[in-house]
Amino acid sequence: IVEPKIFKPIIMFQAIFFGFLYGFLLCFTFGPVFFRLIQTSIDTGYKRGILIALGVTVADAILMFFAIFGTSYLPQLTYFDDIISVIGASILFILGFISIFKQKTQIIYPTSRLSSFLYYFTSGIFLNFLNPSNYFAVFATSTYLVAKGMTLNERIVFFLFSLIATMIAESLIAFYAHKMKQILTEKILKRINQVAGSIFIISGLLILYKQFIK
Repeated sequence: IVEPKIFKPIIMFQAIFFGFLYGFLLCFTFGPVFFRLIQTSIDTGYKRGILIALGVTVADAILMFFAIFGTSYLPQLTYFDDIISVIGASILFILGFISIFKQKTQIIYPTSRLSSFLYYFTSGIFLNFLNPSNYFAVFATSTYLVAKGMTLNERIVFFLFSLIATMIAESLIAFYAHKMKQILTEKILKRINQVAGSIFIISGLLILYKQFIK
């Protein structure tokens, strides 16, 4: 049986379309990254929010690399999941309490270009890496794609376009969050920080619950 020439391009188009849609929708799951992105963009400007988005995208790319090509390169450490969960939850707790109890809507951030880049870029990486649910989402998606018969190239395209969508969506979130600052009062900004802080703390508790109790 001769396979129609149009078949493969259609499958690849589906990988592009659904990969982009997958990456775009994941940005609106209202987790700690989402609220950290909004909070930073309002407090310090959308450019620094975009640095967080870049860090998140790089972290996603690393996870997707291992999801596609296997986990043999991952460290085989005893209690690795437990350690990641505790560290991730601890960072979220710190961010949460800082956001809730700080007295001003502006706090001191790095001022030099290099320190600013490293601070916000690594914030995006760590927030993504230290949330075990991200590991589950990426590896579960990869497993599902394999089960659906996607080839290696199609899976690479799927995740590549999901990364592109993630960067675009989070950059737009950062940009429009900063624009909203012009119509937000000091009281509303304080409430936003308190909501973001509560989300961080709840997310940390959920990470510990899923890892050690459920």
